[in-house]
Amino acid sequence: MENLAILLLVIFLVAMPMAYCVKEGAEEVDEWFDKLPYAKQKVTKLHFFFHDRFAGKHNITAVRVAHGPDTDKSPTSFGLVFIMDDPLTERMNPTSKELGRAQGLYAFSGRDELSLLMSFNLVFTTGEFNGSTLTVLGRNPAVLHREMPIVGGSGVFRMARGVASAKLRSFNMTTVSMGEVDQAFIQSIEHRANLDTIEIEGIPLIDLSLSHTTDINLLVSEIGNACKNWGFFQVINHGVPLELLEKIKVAAKAFFDQPVEEKRKVKRDEMNAMGYHESEHTKNVRDWKEVFDFLINDPSFLPASPETDDDEIRTLTNQWPETPPQFRLNGYFEDHTTMMRLNHYPPCPCPELALGVGRHKDAGALTIVAQDDVGGLQVRRKSDEVWVPVKPTPNALVINVGDTIQVWSNEAYESVEHRVVVNSERERFSIPVFFFPSHYVMVKPLEELVNEGNPPKYKPYNFGKFFVARNRSDYKKLEVQNIQISDFKII
Repeated sequence: MENLAILLLVIFLVAMPMAYCVKEGAEEVDEWFDKLPYAKQKVTKLHFFFHDRFAGKHNITAVRVAHGPDTDKSPTSFGLVFIMDDPLTERMNPTSKELGRAQGLYAFSGRDELSLLMSFNLVFTTGEFNGSTLTVLGRNPAVLHREMPIVGGSGVFRMARGVASAKLRSFNMTTVSMGEVDQAFIQSIEHRANLDTIEIEGIPLIDLSLSHTTDINLLVSEIGNACKNWGFFQVINHGVPLELLEKIKVAAKAFFDQPVEEKRKVKRDEMNAMGYHESEHTKNVRDWKEVFDFLINDPSFLPASPETDDDEIRTLTNQWPETPPQFRLNGYFEDHTTMMRLNHYPPCPCPELALGVGRHKDAGALTIVAQDDVGGLQVRRKSDEVWVPVKPTPNALVINVGDTIQVWSNEAYESVEHRVVVNSERERFSIPVFFFPSHYVMVKPLEELVNEGNPPKYKPYNFGKFFVARNRSDYKKLEVQNIQISDFKII
């Protein structure tokens, strides 16, 4: 993703006395007051563009400085405060001639509606108004057109009054107005993250090295207990070359650092779900992330639709960007039948409102994740449903049970909900590998695990059809909840 930015076209209609004086010394101001009784009113119309960049990696012009005790629970971000120093430009292009700066603050002041209190100075730094200022103070509602009063000024604009008429001209894929997160990203209050730091026991950490235990049965038991009690665990000494993981991370960062237009050249769609995607949905809410998906076994095959009477099979193939050249990662793997994803979570201006990935369970058998040191992954603990942070452990991999194993094991092991929270300062990268059955596999409880005392808890379902149905919600908000394994539960 690019820096999160707002572009406003601002037209100022300003009236002030024609006792014209730019200088600001004491004598000059006294001279200006002497002329004031005889001065006529002059009306000036100013036209320029206002750029507000409040997240990203470079040239941030607005920063969060405060929030209220209940801001994270408020649907309107009530109490959130930003300080800004935004450029004012002659044309829409942010690299066009800079005329001055907008310096001040804006605060989310509406409890029931999304509106801002704006208090800022327009500081002109070039041309005939160089050194003069205009002061704007007023309400800024979150609508396409907004109007704010001009209450004063300095230099040329002494005793100015007027109105600022602003129109939203441009926003990137994740914003609609200053400091506001697009409604598509906003989680309902009950599903928002608590961003306070908490100390809590994390998921199990298991050492896979033979030096840790000479009894393989003990290791198997340790993994089994982790799957049963948590559905999640971390492993160290796993044997995956660390230099390989580092190469993938470097290639991922190089790809995501490119302009969005370049990344969209390999954009995925409903016909071929491999490639770049920046608007994935989870539980009908858009995720604050961008991803790149690719197959280890290329090509692979899936049903063309989730309809039971449709026998058409669709071929999935990888799309590779031209740059960076090391991004073609299929040379790193052999004889695997699975899918890999590169996740990028940019800084979020309002992390209390959005999630990198909303609460969900994985559809496949197992998921293995390599994450960086930023953190953000959380697991809903089965015993009390508390969200537990997965603390990044150096060189560890995170493993979780998916829906398929829950069905295969007849609920001996359970797929648990997890999510990713975001922050306003650091980008996060992760590399999940999803192990899926073949598209033709009928998923059902294994015969060895069912009997009269433990009958099957699920009806058989075709994994390919199930996966295609689940995948449709990645692209748009659905009218009904997406398909879940609970739809095949035997009551």
